[in-house]
Amino acid sequence: MCSLLEDYRTENRFVDKIGVAYESPTICTGYGAYIANPLLREAYENNPNMTLEEAQKQIERCMKILYYRDARSINKYEVAIVTKDGCIVKPPVQPETNWEIAHLIKGYE
Repeated sequence: MCSLLEDYRTENRFVDKIGVAYESPTICTGYGAYIANPLLREAYENNPNMTLEEAQKQIERCMKILYYRDARSINKYEVAIVTKDGCIVKPPVQPETNWEIAHLIKGYE
C-alpha cells in the first residue's frame, strides 16, 4: 500500500478488489475504511507534519474504536514502520479496554 520513491518521498497507493486505484495520505481497508479512515484523515488534515509518536497514537485510537465497534474481533495488532532505511515490525500491541460503561448502551440487547 505504500511506495518509497527514489527521492525518498512516500506515497500511499491502493488498488481495491475491483481494480479501482487511488492515492491518499491515509488508507484503510475493510471495516477500517468506514470507521478509521475518516478519523485518520481528520488528524492528518489538522497536523500534516505529525511525528511518529503522534501517528502511532492516532493508530491506537482508531484500533480501539474499531475494537469497540466490533467486539467479536481481538484487540491485538501489529504496526510496521517503513522508512528509507528499511522496515521495522513492532511487537504486537494490545491496548487496554474498558467495558464499564457498556451497561449504559441501550437498544442493542
